[in-house]
Parts: sequence; structure tokens; C-alpha cells
Amino acid sequence: MANLTTRIGGQHYYDAATTNSEKLLNFWKGTQAQYDAEKQTSATTSANPSGASTVTFTVTSSSIFTTGATVFVTGSGSGNTTRTTGTVSGVPDATSVIVDFIPAYTSAASTGYQIDLYDPNTFYIII
Repeated sequence: MANLTTRIGGQHYYDAATTNSEKLLNFWKGTQAQYDAEKQTSATTSANPSGASTVTFTVTSSSIFTTGATVFVTGSGSGNTTRTTGTVSGVPDATSVIVDFIPAYTSAASTGYQIDLYDPNTFYIII
């Protein structure tokens, strides 16, 4: 096993899906409260987002989101549980976040979303 301190930017790992052995696994360390703060639950939209390439979500607090950040949106209802990647295109106020999707978003629900920053290429360590 490689010495993790010699790798800057993460630990190399093999991605079987792409046969790429040069991908980097990042590391995050923090408290449970800090980890929990990386997501917003119970987000809503004002209308049916199905087929929309841009969706505005209402959240409890938009403070964790920045324009250009990659976010992951997951619904809670039937047929709405796929974790979908989007990009924050705007944070207009303290309780709104605008997310762009390519391809267009497919969920038809207007409530029950989780929007998070949990990157699948990051190993999270709770201290």
C-alpha cells in the first residue's frame, strides 16, 4: 500500500468501469455535524421538474452552495430515488439554489429532495 502522505490531491485507485488506474480518491475529515452540514434535506421545487435542464430548489439554507459547484440531487418518492449530478448555476438568496442538469432532470415530484455535496470519489472520515 502506498504511503498516503506522499500523494498530493488524493490516493490513486483503479476505476474498473473505465479501466483507469490514475483516478484520485480524495479524503475529507471532520465531525459528524460538519459531515451532516454538507447536505440539505426536504428541498422542494415550485413545479414539476421533469424534463427541465434548470431547476430552482427551495432549501432550509443555501449557505453550503457556491456557483459552479457539483451537487448531487436525490428524491425520496417512488420513481424518484436516482442520485443525479448537477451543477449549481446560482444561489439567488438564503433559501434557494439553482441547479443545471445535463441531460435534463427526470423526476416529476415537487417535494422530498436531498441536495448534497458528497462526492463519490471522496473517502469521508468522521472524527
